[in-house]
Amino acid sequence: MSQENKSKITIDGKPVEVSKRRLTFYHIQKVAPLMTHGSLDFSDYWRHAFSHWLSYTNPDGQSIEIDIESLSPEDGNKLTSLLPDPSQVMDWLVFRPAKSDKSSSSSTGDL
Repeated sequence: MSQENKSKITIDGKPVEVSKRRLTFYHIQKVAPLMTHGSLDFSDYWRHAFSHWLSYTNPDGQSIEIDIESLSPEDGNKLTSLLPDPSQVMDWLVFRPAKSDKSSSSSTGDL
């Protein structure tokens, strides 16, 4: 996993170093189906982000597993602060209208 940065936080009373993946266009596209259900329940998005975009190590540098299903609200907020929020992801997912095929420097209208 290519790491962008690391943060030292406490999760469930234990020190944890959290590394954040450098997100790409395709990482964001992969969560698009999680954002299209039309509700304000973003739990599937956060589950995906916590388990795919973050990695966790103990103070000795050994990889550890975090039980993301039992995170306290406070610990969950610490992790969400490291990641793009759902509204930012939605902005990135907004589809733009197709560009015109017409060239601005030439015209076939006089033919």
